[in-house]
Amino acid sequence: MSAQQISIKGTVTDQSGEPLIGVSVTVPGTKIGAATDIDGNFGLTADAKAKLKFSYIGYLTIEEAVDGRSVINVVMKENSEVLSEVVVIGYGTMDKKELTSAISHVSEKDFLSVSSLDPSMMIQGKVPGVSITNTGAGDPNNQASIQIRGVSSRSAGLGPLIVIDGVPGGNLTNINPNDIASFDILKDGAASAIYGTRGSNGVILVTTKKGSKDGNTHTSYSGTFAWDKIVKELDMMNAQEYRDVRLGWGDRGVNLGGNIDWLDAVSRTGFTMQHTLTVSGGNERSNYRVSADYRDANGVDLRSNREEYGARASVMHTTKGGLFTISLNVAPRIIYRDNADWSVFRNAIEANPTTPLMDPENPNQYYNFQGQVVGSNPVELQKLEKNHSDTKLLDWDGTIKLNLLPLLSKNESANHNLSTQIMFADHQYSNNDSWFRPSTSTLAINNGRDGEASRAYSKERQYVVEWLTNYSTRIADKHNIKAMVGYSYQYSQYQGFNVENKDFPNDGLGADNMGSGELAKEEGEVLMGSYKNDAKLISFFGRVSYDYEGKYLFTASLRHEGSSKFGANHKWGDFPAVSAGWRISQESFMKDIEWVNDLKIRGDYGVTGNQDFGSYNSLNTMSGFGYYFYNGKYYQVWGPGKNVNPDLRWEKGKNWNVGIDFSLFNNRFYGSLNYFNRRQQDLLGNYKVSVPPYLFDETFVNVGTMKNTGFEFDLSFNAVTTKDFTYNFNVIGTVMSNKFVDFSNSEYVGQDFYNMCGTEDPYPYYNLQRIEKGKPLGNFYMWKYAGITNGGEWLVYDKDGDIIRASQATDADRVVVGNGMPKFTMSTSHNFRYKNFDLALFFRGAFGFDLFNIHDFYYGTRNFTGNLLKKAYGKNFDINPDANPVVSDYFLERGDYFKLDMLTLGYTLPTPKCRFLNRVRLYGTVKNVFTITKFSGVDPSTYQVNGLTPGGQGSRTYYPSTRQFIVGLQLDF
Repeated sequence: MSAQQISIKGTVTDQSGEPLIGVSVTVPGTKIGAATDIDGNFGLTADAKAKLKFSYIGYLTIEEAVDGRSVINVVMKENSEVLSEVVVIGYGTMDKKELTSAISHVSEKDFLSVSSLDPSMMIQGKVPGVSITNTGAGDPNNQASIQIRGVSSRSAGLGPLIVIDGVPGGNLTNINPNDIASFDILKDGAASAIYGTRGSNGVILVTTKKGSKDGNTHTSYSGTFAWDKIVKELDMMNAQEYRDVRLGWGDRGVNLGGNIDWLDAVSRTGFTMQHTLTVSGGNERSNYRVSADYRDANGVDLRSNREEYGARASVMHTTKGGLFTISLNVAPRIIYRDNADWSVFRNAIEANPTTPLMDPENPNQYYNFQGQVVGSNPVELQKLEKNHSDTKLLDWDGTIKLNLLPLLSKNESANHNLSTQIMFADHQYSNNDSWFRPSTSTLAINNGRDGEASRAYSKERQYVVEWLTNYSTRIADKHNIKAMVGYSYQYSQYQGFNVENKDFPNDGLGADNMGSGELAKEEGEVLMGSYKNDAKLISFFGRVSYDYEGKYLFTASLRHEGSSKFGANHKWGDFPAVSAGWRISQESFMKDIEWVNDLKIRGDYGVTGNQDFGSYNSLNTMSGFGYYFYNGKYYQVWGPGKNVNPDLRWEKGKNWNVGIDFSLFNNRFYGSLNYFNRRQQDLLGNYKVSVPPYLFDETFVNVGTMKNTGFEFDLSFNAVTTKDFTYNFNVIGTVMSNKFVDFSNSEYVGQDFYNMCGTEDPYPYYNLQRIEKGKPLGNFYMWKYAGITNGGEWLVYDKDGDIIRASQATDADRVVVGNGMPKFTMSTSHNFRYKNFDLALFFRGAFGFDLFNIHDFYYGTRNFTGNLLKKAYGKNFDINPDANPVVSDYFLERGDYFKLDMLTLGYTLPTPKCRFLNRVRLYGTVKNVFTITKFSGVDPSTYQVNGLTPGGQGSRTYYPSTRQFIVGLQLDF
């Protein structure tokens, strides 16, 4: 050992004297490091004149000079300065206290304990203004829809841009939830304008976990096991009730001799298991993290399954002297899916419960449902038909960063930082689908087919090149300036083909020998197709931030972007943004107000765009128009496929937001308030035009305006903090309103309304909702119920307020009777810790909206020929069984609900002086514990409230809600 090196040991504790396990102890600028053990002790060898850096999540980082000491004991303080939290923004990071726009940050400690393959479910209800809805959570292959601050388009995409570790266009499917460190949601125009034509629907920035830097290698395992049970919410008649009540009253129906609970017959207890193994290590200069995961999930239907293998590796290395920093991320994943058919649940609840499962005359064949309102045997459909998909995903990216200043400056202590970097990313996705119905299926028999099959293959590739340069400086200890300029190039290509055939010689090969089917051999049958298209996006962008003494904050950005999707006259667009903030708490007149730790007001304005539509909508493309038989041969007829629109451009969002951020009472009470106004112009849609001069009577154009306004709050309170017990809670909420301002402009005049959300057989041709000029989305537009006659005929109000028979009512008598968009959504989290036990409760709710009880409409009266709800012979008994149900507010109910969505109880086992384990945690979770609602249908939280028809559902197809039970284990060793 040299004279400069000494052995150092010590203990790290918190303010109450408790030892801290896993504290990172490093020597900055070297590879030397250690971590504290179960007793808070550490030991290492370092230079006698070095500094030791102590860092630990949730605590303030400390640096201690060695000064020749061999024993250094440290007391770490909890980081109660909420606003020092680092938030990811577009192309950079920023301390929360510096933010001047509406960005919500959700870190790992706030994630929900879900056993879902969809990472977005970890933040469902956690972010004000963000609606995450999964209408079939029990289906392992179903993903949630995400909507930020309301609907922003009519015909273009509604989902946010996903950015993973700085790479735009990512796929949440290819992320193991255990690999995610945080979500940052850019909600307002100023924050998302830096992403230009992809920012109108908001941006979700996902940051994955990276390698440790304490010089040690860390290994961890996480495993969860989950069981899903169907929550039976529709009170349908069983077989005996069907015989005694329905047939007893002489209503239409037949006793087929069976006694089947069809919902039980088509369902099972879903089971999911997930395993993740992670290894990470390194130091400040070089670090790595590698994780591998396996997941297997069965849905509550009999067929759905999802099995996948995935991995994620990240490596970072800084060269000698810190001149270059190189990083690489790789994430492959293979997914095998058996896809659910949601119609089986609809078929199960409306099937005649006296229908036997198997044919009594042929016990080896399923009972044939031909002639029933249910077109197929729902058990047979799942047992005999195959619907399988193989998906391969590969995401990788690499970045080389050159750190120029202060390294290359003559004065290395100068307060200037300059770096430039280039990043290349590649996304490659492929999907192989197959479907097969054997000849023994009653559906194939009814169709006169000896088997039916189809195959489809799709492939997507997207690569991104981005160059960034960042500069920052501090002048006279008062003026802080940050600047960023960049260039982005993105190319996307999509291609695929499909084929179908029927009448196969046997069922043994399934969909694996498509050429053996007889149908494709018939003259004139074309049972195949293919496609290929691409798109290109090029951008130049920049941002400047300035603050004076941390009090007066200002940020401005501009993105100049061009897309190959736009028309020839509008290839490029500009997307500016500006925001400002004032930290009032830093002013001298606030210094004596000790209970105010931080107080900031801010405002911003930004312009965003939406180019999420087809690649060639602006071009003069050709399409096939059937075949012409000439001289003994068929020839494809070709012609223009649509009207050309050289003026096609992005949808433009003009957004402004004002907000307040605060932290009070020694940072125990903190939060944010926001009011936003978003006006979306040049909405895309198909509009009627005259023929001639146009070739077709519809053209895809930019017409229409939509407006969303709202108020958001996010409040947190650290109520109790002691050595053995802590309690904190959080409440978030959003009040939102929407209006479709106009469907027309100076060139194109659209109609003033569009009827939406149509019903289906056996009661088709009705619409539940109407999108109308000057009115909000989600308006239920139907007849107003006025009672029934003595004979059970429906009565409604006409346009003059007079009562008439429903059979006499016209479209002019329909009125707005409710709205399906929640006026207020909220959630609240409560977290308790007592010694080694932890308890988390998560509630959420939605209020001020209506739902059309679609199952009541179809099954709630005696007219329906399938099985019925018991209420058909209860409150609805007097309605004439020969009268079709009427689309009226009789079936409209309040959809308000409040639910305990999640309850988690955990225990961290003490592992004193254990040679093999650093930490063990066991936990159990119950999801969808209970729901308080007056809605009489299925769980109102499963109704889709995102999109153009919130709360409206014309189809009775659904996937039952489930109650999930989770057991989890986490090991660090």
